[in-house]
Parts: sequence; C-alpha cells; structure tokens
Amino acid sequence: MPTTPRAAVTAIVSLCILVLVGCSGQTIPVTEGGTAAPQPLTVSGANLNTGTLSFPAGFMTSVKTYGAKGDGVTDDTAAIQSALSDGRSNASADYYGVPKALYFPPGTYLVKNTLQWVGCCVTLQGSGSSSSVIRLAPDASGFNNSAAPKPVILTPLGNQSFRQNIWDLGFSIGPGNPGATALNYVSNNIGSIHNVLVKSEDGNGHAGIDLTRQYAGPLMIRNTEVQGFDVGVDLQNAEYSTTIEGITLSGQNIAGIRNSNQLVNVRGLTSTNKVPAITNSGGFVVLLDGSLSGGIASVPAIQTNSTMYLRNVASSGYEATLQDSSTATPTLTKGTIVHLVVGGAPSTLTGTASSTTGVNMSIGETPSFTSTSLSDWAVFTPKWYGDTSGLQAVLNSGKHTVYFPFAAYFSYNEADVTVPDTVDRIVGFSSVVNLGAGTNGGGIRFVVTSNSTTPLIIEQFGYGIKIDHRGSRPVVLKDGFINNYASYPGAGKLFLEDIGIDSFNIQKGQQAYIRQLDNEVSATKISNLGGSLWILGLKTEQAGTVISTASGGETELIGGMIYPAIAVPSTQAAFVSTDAQTSYIYKEDVYCSGCGYATQVQETRSGVTKKITSPTTGNFRMPLFVGYK
Repeated sequence: MPTTPRAAVTAIVSLCILVLVGCSGQTIPVTEGGTAAPQPLTVSGANLNTGTLSFPAGFMTSVKTYGAKGDGVTDDTAAIQSALSDGRSNASADYYGVPKALYFPPGTYLVKNTLQWVGCCVTLQGSGSSSSVIRLAPDASGFNNSAAPKPVILTPLGNQSFRQNIWDLGFSIGPGNPGATALNYVSNNIGSIHNVLVKSEDGNGHAGIDLTRQYAGPLMIRNTEVQGFDVGVDLQNAEYSTTIEGITLSGQNIAGIRNSNQLVNVRGLTSTNKVPAITNSGGFVVLLDGSLSGGIASVPAIQTNSTMYLRNVASSGYEATLQDSSTATPTLTKGTIVHLVVGGAPSTLTGTASSTTGVNMSIGETPSFTSTSLSDWAVFTPKWYGDTSGLQAVLNSGKHTVYFPFAAYFSYNEADVTVPDTVDRIVGFSSVVNLGAGTNGGGIRFVVTSNSTTPLIIEQFGYGIKIDHRGSRPVVLKDGFINNYASYPGAGKLFLEDIGIDSFNIQKGQQAYIRQLDNEVSATKISNLGGSLWILGLKTEQAGTVISTASGGETELIGGMIYPAIAVPSTQAAFVSTDAQTSYIYKEDVYCSGCGYATQVQETRSGVTKKITSPTTGNFRMPLFVGYK
C-alpha cells in the first residue's frame, strides 16, 4: 500500500518532520523525541462516573420486565437473552426503523453464556459503569480456552450492523475464564461504546473489546476503561475505521491496543502496562495525547511497522516511546514525541518546512448537560402514531430536558418546531422518527434561532431529525443519524459526535468540532465556507469531493477513511481548497477499476491551482498533507 503519491505530482515538496524523519522519508535514529522542548502533557483517559444515573420512569424497557434479577446470584442469562430476542426472530428482516433498546437498572447481572441478538439498531443502556454490571460467572462453561475465545456480548456481524450501542454499563469477567472476551463488537456507520468499564477479575481473558470481525466500523469508543485481558482493544480488518477518545488501559498481558490493517484514531490515551500500549502491524494509527506509563526497560511503549501519526505522546519506564520497523533499519525514539510521522513523508504543494504539525487547531471539547432533577424533564407523548402536534408545547414548558421515550415514531409531514432558550437537551433514547411522504419528506425539524451561549444538545435519535441552525447558540448533535443539518450565516459552534449525516456547510466564522462522522452522499460532502473545521475520524462512501475549503477557512482532518466504492468522475478531487489553510491525514481504499479519486488534493492559491494525483493502481495513504498561505 503506497504511502506517498507515485504518479504525477505538480510542484510537490516533501517535508522533513522536525529532525525525526529525513527528507528521504527514512527515520533518523535519535535518542530523544524532538528538537522542541517537551511540553507538559495534558492527557485525559477515561473519566468514569462512579454514581448512579437517574432516568424518568418508562423511558426504556427494563430487562427486569423479562425476569432478570440483577442480584449477583441468580443466573440472568435466559432472562436477558429473552429480552434481546423478543421480536427479533427473523434474521433477514430490516430492523432499521424498528430499533430495540433495553435498560439495565442498578444491579449485578450474573450470566453464564454469550448474549447476542439479531439485526441492527440495538442499545444496551445501564445506570452507570459501576452501578449496572454484567458479570460472567467464575469458571463459566466454554470460556476456559484461550485458543478459542468466547464472548459475553456478541453483536451481529457487519456490514449492515448499524447503530449498535453499549452505554453506561460495567462488564466484569469472573476468575477462571481465560478464553473470555467481554465485548465482541461490530457497529457500522454509527454506534458507540461509551461510559463503560470492562475488567477481568483475575487479569486473564482474550480481549476486553474485540473488533476483529468484519466489518467493524466506522464506530466510536469514548470514555471507556479496560482492566486486564491479553489485549485491551483488538482490531484487525482494513474496513472500516475506529475512533477512540478518552480511554484508559491497564494490566494487559500482550498489548493495550493491538491493531493490524485498520485505521484507528485515538485521542486521550492513558496506559499503565508492562507490555506495549500499542502495536500496529500494517494498519494506520493516529495518536493524539498519550501518556504511556508502567513499562519495563526491555519493551517499547509503541511498536509499529506501518503508518502512524503521533502528537503529544510521552512514556515512562519503557525502553523507548516508539519502536519503528517500517523501514529497513528499525529505530527507537525516546522521550516525549511532540509530533512525528511514521511510514511515509508528509506532502505539500505550497507549504513550508515549518508547517509539519498540520493546522494544529485548538480543540473544542464536546459539551454535555445533565438535569439535576427528574422534575426538570418534560416528556413528548404523541396522541397517536404520527402525531407531532404537541411537541412545540412540550418544548415551551420551561423544562431543561425534553425526552422521547424509546419508540419508533412517525411524521408524515415535516414538523417544524423552534427550540427555546430554556431547553438545554433533547434526548431520543435511541428512538427513530420514521419519515412520511408528505411535506418536505416528513420528520422533525428543530429550528435554532437563539443567540444564547448555552449549548443545545440533541442526541440519541437513530433517524428522522433535521436541524436548522440559524442563531449563534452552539449546537451539539450526538449518537445518531441526522437527515439534514442546515446552517446559516451567523450560526454558532457545531459539535458532532458519532453522527451519520448528508452534505452540510460550515459558515464563514463558524467553528465545528467533529468526532466520528459517516457521510455517504454522492456530492460534495462538507463545504467549509470560511470557518474552522476540526475532524477526528471521518468515513465516506460514494463519489463527490470529501471536503471543500475556501474563503480563508481552516480545515484539519485527523484520520479519514475514504471509500468511494463506485466509479468517481476524473474531474473530482477528494480534497479541494481555495486560499485556505488545510491539513489532512487519511487513507483511501479502492477495490475496483475507476473507483478511486484521480486527484487526491487540489489546492488553489492566488489563482494558481496545483494537484497531487493518485497512484496508478491500488490504495492510497496520506500520512500528512499540509497546505498553508
């Protein structure tokens, strides 16, 4: 798989990254990780809440409805499996519009066999990672063979395993289960594991989170901790991609994160291990902000033979922070790595050698909101299936949280409602709003005209939601598919997290911070019209320019997986910029003739256009492109 363009490159200059990578692309052996003085690391791994979350009555079906006890003694396997299987007997059915969500109230749910289900769109919701715990019984039958791993949770296989979510739960593997995998997980396009604690009580087990089946991703893991197991997070296949933000790993026996072939984007990793925190074989790993401690002098913290981008990574106790065997002469890099490209030289068309970090934007953290009392929640309850007439009144109730109890809703005509300043959060609890054939194709459109500085959070809707962002109020969209996002001049900050979406614009002066985005529209997918756009984890399909940036805008893409899957017109470039500042880290996977971009990057400055063209055949990796004024 090539790491730099092999065909025609117009006016391209290969950069040298600090003193760590030479102009030939070969790593220079050094003893310390950069010429700049190491900066104090601010690294945040998982930050799990030890308390119990409160939810309104009836927000979601409880597994106790099916007979689960949660007393830590009763075998709850059959009861939980009954809840997962209810209404899911037909493996060939399409469950996209009829999702399933199950609540695990506080308790310890003892299980002795694998829990699994049929179809997409299932959410397992707990009351907190220390409050709702699924525990595998000690010495459980079938979990004793490390050579034949067996999962506690097994999601359906991809690649139509959409919207599989595991939230606010703990998983504990009792002693005597060396073949146990806590979560064998696949989700496609969107889906996440978040606020989850996974631990092995005796330190043994195959993996905490296993993502090695096809086709895992794109998906997100955030605010998650894994204690013990041979491997904390295991990844294998080139398709599709995984985005991780805020993860803590400790006590692994082989590796914290073991990756082969996949694109993995990590921000905020804390690892306490004697074994490597990351091993990367043939894959593409981005790591921003890593604190890797507990090592021993004979083992490197990171081992790689393939493409990586590292920024703000430190280790202690290890032989070195990085062992790089991507070239004929393996090298070690010690100390704090300020920024480093491995497995290929950065590229530019008009940049300078000082621009080796990319745009390096300041990063906005995704806001959250939790009501202090359930009396501050207002429920939307339609009078009949398809009724949305009462939604505006609920929004105007003065309550700070408006929620849709888990269900499949319907809107034949588009329902346009305005969100007042009093509403801080609208939560769907994994509901969908199925679309009708009426006005504007049905669905619910939330109109944000406010100039409040308090963020508005809209989350956990699988489908059927549209957004008009007209005011300067910040908008946060999380955990679901947004059918349409329309911004207008003067729109406030935008935060997207684990979102599927169609084409959208970033307005001039607008700031956007995106984590784990899936976009499969056959047109220009994101247009930055002069704002600031930061992305950690992007996956696209179909033809059309991925990102167009103009009018002095700045775009920083960290970890993109470009997968056209169809023929792309030769006139289309993957990335286009005009008088803007850009940097891109991404890969393109191509498996058929003509199914890739002929031009990877097209940059115009002062009326002069230059291009980086694609390899004549095969896949493409861009370890770092920098484009500046």
